[in-house]
Amino acid sequence: MEPSNSPSEDRIRAVVRDELVGAGWSLIGTVCWSILSVFAALVGLQLIQLAFFTPSLLVAAGFLAGGSFVIAASVYLLYLLHWR
Repeated sequence: MEPSNSPSEDRIRAVVRDELVGAGWSLIGTVCWSILSVFAALVGLQLIQLAFFTPSLLVAAGFLAGGSFVIAASVYLLYLLHWR
């Protein structure tokens, strides 16, 4: 009888088990980072909203720039997580 090149059933089960664990952690990580990114976008929107109620133009420009940066970063993270 010649040796078989196909893997054994135990080896296949071990590989599938390892891959399922890795996929589970990947899914949990994607969900957590997505929630964090949405909250960051909300913080960016609040910074932009706060810019409309500041008396100084310099402070308003800082809040607008900061809010825009935070929103852009969170949208980019969502793009990397879900659409790339």
